[in-house]
Amino acid sequence: MAEVDLLLWNKVKLGDKKAFELIFLSYYSVLCLFAKRYTHDMTLAKEIVQDLFVYLWEHRNELTIHSSIKSYLYRAVRFNSIRSVEHERKLGIRMDVLPEPDDPEFNDHLEYAELQEKILNAIESLPEQCQNIFKMSRFEQLKYAEIADKLNLSIKTIEAQISKALRVIHQLINQ
Repeated sequence: MAEVDLLLWNKVKLGDKKAFELIFLSYYSVLCLFAKRYTHDMTLAKEIVQDLFVYLWEHRNELTIHSSIKSYLYRAVRFNSIRSVEHERKLGIRMDVLPEPDDPEFNDHLEYAELQEKILNAIESLPEQCQNIFKMSRFEQLKYAEIADKLNLSIKTIEAQISKALRVIHQLINQ
């Protein structure tokens, strides 16, 4: 399937709308369900996936997909979903997904939200390069070699930056 997808992608790069439609039809539904795992909102999940496909079509000439269309799409949806949820978090707490205060799970959700907030703040406090490398590794799920190639750095540098990020995050969370 990956070879067929890459063949389709090469046709998309040439402007073939039918090839793009085949990719869209193959992945749209499953990507929406995948995004919903992060957003807990099917409307938002569909919007994220639709935006991704619009982006793919508009930037088809600039995008180079090395591995497989499937892995690229899943990584992009995961990253965009997390980014969307993070954006909502910054705007305020969503009241529609919180349990009631008398619900036994309320404290668990509250503790989880506080821990998530600490982690995100710790990530944001990292030096810019370290933060970018960490996000590429954890949010975009890129391999160290892919990050090193994209940033024109050595794999050892990437490993050192990830270690540094984890150490700093661990220290800040446990303060």
